[in-house]
Amino acid sequence: MVRHIQAIRKLNIDHIAGKHDTHNIFIDYDGNLVLLTSVKKRDIHHHSIFYVTEWAVQKIIIPPSQEPLHYAQPLGDNWLLVNARAKNDTTHNAFVYDDTQNLMSSFHMGDGIEDVQTTKNGDIWTSYFDEGVFGDSIGASGLLCFDKKGVKIFDFVKFIQTPSNNEIPFIDDCYALNVSSNQTVYLYYYSDFPLVALHNKTDYELFNHEQFQESPIVGSKAFSIWKDYILFGHGYDVKGKIHLYSLQNKKIQSYLPVTEENDIINYDYAVGRKHKLFLVCKDDVYHVDIRDVI
Repeated sequence: MVRHIQAIRKLNIDHIAGKHDTHNIFIDYDGNLVLLTSVKKRDIHHHSIFYVTEWAVQKIIIPPSQEPLHYAQPLGDNWLLVNARAKNDTTHNAFVYDDTQNLMSSFHMGDGIEDVQTTKNGDIWTSYFDEGVFGDSIGASGLLCFDKKGVKIFDFVKFIQTPSNNEIPFIDDCYALNVSSNQTVYLYYYSDFPLVALHNKTDYELFNHEQFQESPIVGSKAFSIWKDYILFGHGYDVKGKIHLYSLQNKKIQSYLPVTEENDIINYDYAVGRKHKLFLVCKDDVYHVDIRDVI
């Protein structure tokens, strides 16, 4: 019998954002939700950021653009907006705005971007899906880190090609990224589906257990982590469940998330960072903290 785990309703997207065409959910380095919405009018994209903290919801309007923007993260006192696609290796697809709509800078971050997560000290960790990895782009590395000016300061392929790190598999498609702190980054990726922890851009831990090759772990797009436990969102199969994995005893426990009224949450996708996992179900967002599950 699959156990139930209660998820707390965090917000309703329509209630906060009103009418819009598309939206994306992200988490910042402090665990706050970032909602990016888009409305397309006459081939022009109008984006808004809704920054959800415990105390308030701040709305930041981004100047209209001809291209869509898919990712939003705080970058110091400013905001980083990123288009997942880049037409060529000179196309600027990363834009830094202040909170009064002024464009502060822009730079190229490669094509086929899967995720973008910034740190408190201004690092920009960027992962890439298969079209970026196997395309003609800097995304061929699978994972890069840029500084706040867009200068590349970490390259995953160069890192694993050093003799001491060559047991780490290459990335074909970086399914999930969890930038836990200024020092530590976790990633989980196709095709071997290992969990790799990077520390200070110089050291690593590799977790490549047999359980990662079996359902329900394989193919998850999000996870949260706390000490020796990982909470995965659903993978290729068994939609709607979440899975607690112990790195110590290598065991998996699956759960069905339920509301406070004990209704099952058939969520569409999950977003994870640090110890928090958010479940997005239509227009509602629910929160599960891995520390409560443990």
